[in-house]
Amino acid sequence: MTEQTNNQDPVEHDDATKVLLPYLNTLFWCLREGVIFVDREYSVGAWSQAVETLTGRSTGDAIGQTIRPSLLCLHDMKSGKPVAGEDCPVAACLQSGKIRSGDFRIIGPSGREANVNLTAIPVINDDNIVLGSVILIHDSSVQLDLQRQLKDLHEVSVLDPLTQVANRGELERVLNETISNCEQANDYNASIIICDIDFFKSINDNFNHHIGDLALIAFANQLKKFVRSQDLVCRFGGEEFVILCAQCDVESAIERAEDIRRSLEVTALPMLEGKCITASFGVTQLRPTDSATDFFVRADSALLKAKETGRNRVVAVASPLNDEMNSVKGGSLSGIKWKTEGRRSLIVEEFVTQTPISVLVEKLRGFILEFDAEIRQVKSDFASIEVELEDRKDYSRRGRFRVMFEFCEKEVASEREGMRKMSYIRVMIREAKRGWFSTNCTELAPTLLAEIRRYMMLSEESNQVRVQSAGSPTEGR
Repeated sequence: MTEQTNNQDPVEHDDATKVLLPYLNTLFWCLREGVIFVDREYSVGAWSQAVETLTGRSTGDAIGQTIRPSLLCLHDMKSGKPVAGEDCPVAACLQSGKIRSGDFRIIGPSGREANVNLTAIPVINDDNIVLGSVILIHDSSVQLDLQRQLKDLHEVSVLDPLTQVANRGELERVLNETISNCEQANDYNASIIICDIDFFKSINDNFNHHIGDLALIAFANQLKKFVRSQDLVCRFGGEEFVILCAQCDVESAIERAEDIRRSLEVTALPMLEGKCITASFGVTQLRPTDSATDFFVRADSALLKAKETGRNRVVAVASPLNDEMNSVKGGSLSGIKWKTEGRRSLIVEEFVTQTPISVLVEKLRGFILEFDAEIRQVKSDFASIEVELEDRKDYSRRGRFRVMFEFCEKEVASEREGMRKMSYIRVMIREAKRGWFSTNCTELAPTLLAEIRRYMMLSEESNQVRVQSAGSPTEGR
């Protein structure tokens, strides 16, 4: 390679290139990619403006220098350590006569950093002799920053910020996608595990909420140890987590849940002073008739049974809640024989709706989570909870209530649709315990009923019978 002229033109001044020289010089100096010319003796013959910017070394200082990784300020991309002389890609190019490329980090004298892709291209004459090398340096920092930002944005949108497992929105997306794939393949070999840390409230009460957060992180990490790459671990809310198991029958899912349960009860957690936590598990397998709600609610029903029967156990449900409720057929609303008396209730109301019971139960579950209600009893057609409600306009007014729900389904005749299935629900609101705020309970009971109706999508039109209201019997509508 010829020596560069005093004005450091990268192109040799001969008759063939005199016309093109100004254009080539302009192109050379304006290229956003860094360009370096090196001869066979490793001597730098040209050093573009872009290289100056990347390395912090001026053209005057670089021309005539021996090309080395240190001259280019090359560092290893992962470790950040300076690239050794024997690992120089330019030397490898000149010695082999082949293109050499790699990703590096340039750390200039001022401390400025840039992630770059460096490519050394051999210059070979007609006699196959290596005359030197052209080095192209592409600054990939902007691209990598954009990729990092997109990755961060994706993680924010799909991950729970505390535990770094999937969030509820991502579960809903993947759950619907899983069911769709199963339907297309006519293969329903997918299961769901819902788990809930036992007595988690006592962790927050006895330690603090920060320790409770650490326990949630430890629990999530434990779950991740027992899943495969195609499975999804999600924090559904609070201390409740979901594992969506692809290509997994219910027997395998039960076994996996048992493995997690046994591991939890023997794993000491430092943040809890060496104590262990336990969890309850509900498991079910996808059925051909399942919607996403049916699939989820069935597993959630199993979880409630696990908690009701003593916690720290795995319960599997093979049939949906609706199948257990099909015994009541025909007759009118007044002909339903409800199990629970409403004599001591502040409010007893009955509703009828076309909404499936599985959806009503899911909505009730949302109410329980939102109001931090305590589950007292759960059966296939009955649920009892305790909840405290404050007057939003006067926080000194509050009451604690026992709320009982009874469910059943009936087939009714319709002129347009023939026989169709309707869901019936009875809501009874009682005072949980007597005290100085008894009057508040009477006044707040209608507000509580309104919140329940809002969560369970029970419109005013669906209210068929009002048996009692605020302690006073009323006529049926």
